Amino acid sequence: MSKRWLLVGTWCLALLCSAHAQADGIVRIDPLAADSGSTAKQHAGIFAERDFIADPDTPSVIGNGQWRLQPAAGIDQPLLLVYHPYSARVSVQGPGLAKPVTQTLFDRDLDPQYSRHALVFPLLSDAPVDIKVEGARYPLQVAVVPRTRHIAHDLTQVRILLLSVGVLVGVSLTVLLFWAMLRERVYLLYAATMALQMLFLLCSYGEAYALPGLRALAAFGAPGIWFIATLSTMAAVWMLQDYAGLRLRVPRLSRAMRWVGIYIPALVLLLLVAPWPARKEWFPNVGNALFLLTNALAITALYRAWRRGGRHAGFILIAWVPLVFFSTARAIQLSMGIPVEPWLQYGLPLVLAFTAVVLALGLADRMLTFRRERDTAQQHAERDWLTGVLNRGGIEHRLDWAVLNTRREGMPLSLLFLDLDNFKQVNDCFGHALGDACLRAVVRLVSEELQYGDHLGRLGGEEFVLGLPGADSTRAIAMAEHLRLKIQAQCEQVEGVPAAVTVSIGVTQCNATDTVATLIKRADKAMYIAKHGGRNRVATLEAAAV
Repeated sequence: MSKRWLLVGTWCLALLCSAHAQADGIVRIDPLAADSGSTAKQHAGIFAERDFIADPDTPSVIGNGQWRLQPAAGIDQPLLLVYHPYSARVSVQGPGLAKPVTQTLFDRDLDPQYSRHALVFPLLSDAPVDIKVEGARYPLQVAVVPRTRHIAHDLTQVRILLLSVGVLVGVSLTVLLFWAMLRERVYLLYAATMALQMLFLLCSYGEAYALPGLRALAAFGAPGIWFIATLSTMAAVWMLQDYAGLRLRVPRLSRAMRWVGIYIPALVLLLLVAPWPARKEWFPNVGNALFLLTNALAITALYRAWRRGGRHAGFILIAWVPLVFFSTARAIQLSMGIPVEPWLQYGLPLVLAFTAVVLALGLADRMLTFRRERDTAQQHAERDWLTGVLNRGGIEHRLDWAVLNTRREGMPLSLLFLDLDNFKQVNDCFGHALGDACLRAVVRLVSEELQYGDHLGRLGGEEFVLGLPGADSTRAIAMAEHLRLKIQAQCEQVEGVPAAVTVSIGVTQCNATDTVATLIKRADKAMYIAKHGGRNRVATLEAAAV
């Protein structure tokens, strides 16, 4: 019962995706008497073996066996086309041909002026021809069309295929460069997945066997296509696990995906290349069932991960669902002998290119997300939790770069060391909460005077340092005096309490031998000179020496 409903659902999907095309340039197709070595049994490539019976009302589909085809009259330069032959071996003879011809998709000597999505047999007239089909796993679509029309359609398909392959190659190489720099596995998995998807596309459309670098794949025949298709699915599952973080967000579905999409297919591939079992006809049915189940699990897992806040799972859903739909619809139509409509035939390469671009955009967004998280974590690690300015480690790191730049560029660098006067008494008299408010008030007033490139940091307690790249001692002293007066005037009261906050500031300028430690030490000494001079003042070591 379940199998019957599965087939009914499959037929409904196929009928929704495409309508039956009427006979194209063919008057009728009649089966010939089968010899002892032929069979009318047809292996459906999606689910199970089924009987193939030619429909006299739609003479455009043939299966294994021998057939007599009557072309329509009046076709200019007629070409007999056998679409999507894959494993089939097709022989054509009769008065309509100059000589008997046998072709397979994997032959090296096919006419190079045509693409390989169909086997092409030029006819000399509208006389009937005999066709023998061997090794076909599903019904084959045939047509007789004028040569000019076929060339026009062929050229359109080749252009779309080349455009899609160009996008896939360009995006994959770009992501591969990111992997070479970042060494993050998901970028390598993406490049491998797209490369295998592209290879499968070229093999399934037959164009791989016409390219110099890929012609050797023809030696493996249809099992080579099955192998590449399964390998691409395994790579895709592995990539999706890392890309969308499925192991953490949906662990059970992720585990099921790995079993159905990686572990079991790996075992099936081992059986495919092993000498036992000798017959491999079972593989497409098993492989296609695993393909459908894997994609059903993947879409479910991605949807749940997205609903649980997985932003990148959403990118994959946008990219992956159209690809799964087009791939499944095309496989079902081919397996059932339903003509593949142009929108589906041309759309699959374009959808694959769309998938590659959207996934690459998702990787870029993923990189930006990780970068923001890293920057946020770094900022938290370098910031003082109370005041929001740089902590001791953060300010020393910034000053280290400033000192190096001073030596390299010869630009001046000055440092201000600020210490709040009588801060212990403020804490003792008014409490630590007000002391914290005083620190924040001073930071706010100083921050209002900062220019681009200035660095303010808290060393600890009530001590702050302010780095002023590009400022000599004269300008730094003026800045310090301005800050002293501003703090004295605006921190007379803090949160309504007469705290009377003032600061003592030490000023020094970086010299050729200074390090961050020596620069801070000299500014600290200058600050203590200001303290000993009565507080609430600005001092420098140079002025003290004079």
